[in-house]
Amino acid sequence: MLIDQEHADYMRTKAHPRQLGIPLSRWGRNLIACCPFHAPEETSLFFYDALGYWRYRCLQCGAEGDLVDFLMKSRFNGMDEQTARTEAFEFLGTLDKDLANNQDSEHPWVKEVGGEKSKVLECFVRYCHWAACKSPSSAKFLEARGWSIGQAQLYGLGYYSGDPEPFISYCMLSGIERHQISFYLDNLEAYHEPRITIPARNSKGFIHSVYGRLIDDNEKSHTYITYASGPTVIPFNIQPDSENPIIVQGFFDALTADLAGIPGVVSTMYQELNVNHLYKLKACGAEAFTVILRREEDRRNQELKIQKYLKLAEQMHMSLKSIVLPKDETVDTFVRKNGADKLLDLISKTEVDTIHSHRRSMLLQDIKENFDTAMACPPDQSVGYKLSTFPKLTKEIDGVQSGCFFVSSHPFGLKTFLLSSLTLDLIESNPNLKVIYVAYETPRRQIFDRLVSMLIGQSILTVRKQNTDNEINKKILEATRDLMGYVRNNRLEIWDDMPSLDFSDLLKTLSQELKDHPDLILVIDGIDHMKITDRPELPDIHEKRSSIMLDLYKALDIPIFLGGELIDSNMGLLGPRAYLRDSDAIYWLTEKDGVLNLSVDSRRLGSSRIYENNISIDTQSSRMKEA
Repeated sequence: MLIDQEHADYMRTKAHPRQLGIPLSRWGRNLIACCPFHAPEETSLFFYDALGYWRYRCLQCGAEGDLVDFLMKSRFNGMDEQTARTEAFEFLGTLDKDLANNQDSEHPWVKEVGGEKSKVLECFVRYCHWAACKSPSSAKFLEARGWSIGQAQLYGLGYYSGDPEPFISYCMLSGIERHQISFYLDNLEAYHEPRITIPARNSKGFIHSVYGRLIDDNEKSHTYITYASGPTVIPFNIQPDSENPIIVQGFFDALTADLAGIPGVVSTMYQELNVNHLYKLKACGAEAFTVILRREEDRRNQELKIQKYLKLAEQMHMSLKSIVLPKDETVDTFVRKNGADKLLDLISKTEVDTIHSHRRSMLLQDIKENFDTAMACPPDQSVGYKLSTFPKLTKEIDGVQSGCFFVSSHPFGLKTFLLSSLTLDLIESNPNLKVIYVAYETPRRQIFDRLVSMLIGQSILTVRKQNTDNEINKKILEATRDLMGYVRNNRLEIWDDMPSLDFSDLLKTLSQELKDHPDLILVIDGIDHMKITDRPELPDIHEKRSSIMLDLYKALDIPIFLGGELIDSNMGLLGPRAYLRDSDAIYWLTEKDGVLNLSVDSRRLGSSRIYENNISIDTQSSRMKEA
């Protein structure tokens, strides 16, 4: 057993490491001291109360036990076990008359609101603590995260196999009935995958919930779940008397920082920071707080999020520091790589946020990130997405990069074949890329036929019925399977014409797509036919369309190709001036004497003419590539 049941009440309510009479230092939420069992000068002995009562563990020699065990081994080690135990309890004051006269008094769990729940949850945590010592899979998972079993037990981390029956038997021995388990651990039988268990306590030290983290990330179930329904506004790892808490996002972010000795690190458990979290922290004495965020792809959205936190801080009369970590970095990895002092130094050197300092801080971070990104790209590598059938174009524009590009042609119908050719080339050449193709001028079934015909190099009429040549039928079948594969793997979507376009709805849809697929390109064929419902302040329909596309581009920061009509004259390209004025580049395809010529002009990307080359077109499928 993990605790002497005869003295359980005493151990939970009265025994504290301060009674041992040894020098103690605060280390995160735990206490640390020199280990008397192997090296009196090495501070590797932790005192922790993750199981509801104080225990000790040395992370170097592995010595562990409760406070009575500590006294037996360190002070009374020359006596037999029973005598040493008696002496240890007497030393701690266990023969106190008040305790002896109140054996039947109400347990402190019951005095606490929801106290019976705490009893059940602490029993679950102790069981999972024991199970973690016996489970190779939990040890392997923790080791991959940089944790040993000994370190994990400092915070009550455990292992639950997904089978409730062994735990129920364990509870029977502890005096807990089955209906109490079902009532308080109300999600215990809803999830049957093996998980690492993480107890969450309130500021008084009582468990209010136990979370489960999947061991196998290939499982389709939720990564994090809670076995016991409880309040979600209590920050994880909250501690009393914390004036300057550090708010992070993940469980292991908070645990790793605490293990490194950084005080007051709490987690929002992947939730959005809200005013209720701050109320809880302020009740524990917080006067200021620091938010450390993982870098998001959408920098604009992250900046708006921090501005929201700044308003919350002003509302609560607290000061705020915000830190955005480098790309792909977390607090967990940052502390393991650089140490606790580096993180504390970063926090101390960060300015307190105001509206102006926040903007300046974000701008400085963006400038540095922009430089780091540029220097990380070798000279012989394209910045953007490559085009295998347009190699010279890829070289001249340094790959297809974020921008708003207008595509037109003379004759006008050629621009659709160019957009379809670019779409296929991008998907085939970039395995992680997704293209959303919006067809405003063509029925969706005709788009299917056109793409299949381009894949096999046959006429669009050929793919619309069975052919007398079985080899062609096989090619049609394979190309259709390829097209279905692109759709099934979420690498291609083809949208029909929309009755109208509402910018906010489209932005919301595409923002979610971008979150799921960071490599995203939007192709709109026939922007001249796009119906507009908002922006009434703009009288010109082309300005409305152009403004909406620019808003999308600025919000999403992805490549957007717009196919529409332009007219060539002696004065140059004519057409809706909004498109010409606002586009990053104009792709202009012309046919003269049977020769196709593609030019790309841009006043934003250097000289006006950045690319020009002859283009060949397949006589059967009309697929285009560089000549």
